Amino acid sequence: MPLVSYQALRCIIEHIEANRRLLLSARCRKISRIEKSAPLRIHHMWFMENSVKINHMEHEVLLEDQKMEVSRSDKKPNKPLTLRLYNYRSQCTVKENFSRNYGVEEATRKVVDYLLGGRNKIRVKYLEVYRNAYKNIQYLFGRSNMKISVLTSLEMGLPDLHPIVEGPLKELKFHVSHPRDFENPIVRTAEKIVVGNYEYDRPDIWLETHRNLPNKEVVIDTVIDGLNDTKILELIEYWRETRKAVGSSFSLLKDNGNSIETFLEKVKERFQGTYVKLKRTDKSISSKINPVSIKIDSVSKIVIHGIPSRIWPTVLIKVVAVVASKEA
Repeated sequence: MPLVSYQALRCIIEHIEANRRLLLSARCRKISRIEKSAPLRIHHMWFMENSVKINHMEHEVLLEDQKMEVSRSDKKPNKPLTLRLYNYRSQCTVKENFSRNYGVEEATRKVVDYLLGGRNKIRVKYLEVYRNAYKNIQYLFGRSNMKISVLTSLEMGLPDLHPIVEGPLKELKFHVSHPRDFENPIVRTAEKIVVGNYEYDRPDIWLETHRNLPNKEVVIDTVIDGLNDTKILELIEYWRETRKAVGSSFSLLKDNGNSIETFLEKVKERFQGTYVKLKRTDKSISSKINPVSIKIDSVSKIVIHGIPSRIWPTVLIKVVAVVASKEA
């Protein structure tokens, strides 16, 4: 059998599924160094409080004896913890005790470092960070970096991830704990942001914090208490005055009692807009209500869609080229 060159082996390893690579590296120490130098491609990865899931394989630190209590700090239990590997495809479980009596956090850190430490080319399509799991990513600061397409952060507020995440993101889903979160470099550079929740109540500064967001697409996927039609109209006014770039869009859920038709009539009257008859079906816009078009200049317009719903209707604001506005 002919020998495989270093470069050829590195190229082959790069395209092996992530969990198979990790297993191969663990069983064959001679290729471990080569394996870590090649980009690690992961389709979906989850960081949870005491576990990491890579594609279909979860690595979880747990205490087998349910009668023993261990706090979430690094307090050491009376017996070694267990590392549970669970394969979601085959539904098979493998358990192995740690060789030393680590605390939960220290054991989790060892697992994260073993899997991802020392890798400078981690490529992740979808990354989800659950609450109380940010500390697990911190272990990798200065030791690894990741290129991520879609990041979902369910932490209390957006953590500081730029020491490890190579920007920009294609999409960021997160909860906002303070208006300063919108100044985070990861937020500012993401192509699309989706806000799932606000952990503060300041509708009075909503326009100030949202009107200058540089993202191509902004989605507010939660109802904002106290946000009235006037604020939405002011956002549209600001976009018109500043000539927002073609391709920009902003959508939000509308919570007040007026119907979406009434809101669109307000838009038409205030900006002297016109109703646009849709000529084609956009699967992303499930509405039979004609949108309102507002002229910005000779090359672009703002088109406001109203999408009705049984719960909360959606207002979608899009900037389109004049030649394409009739098909918005």
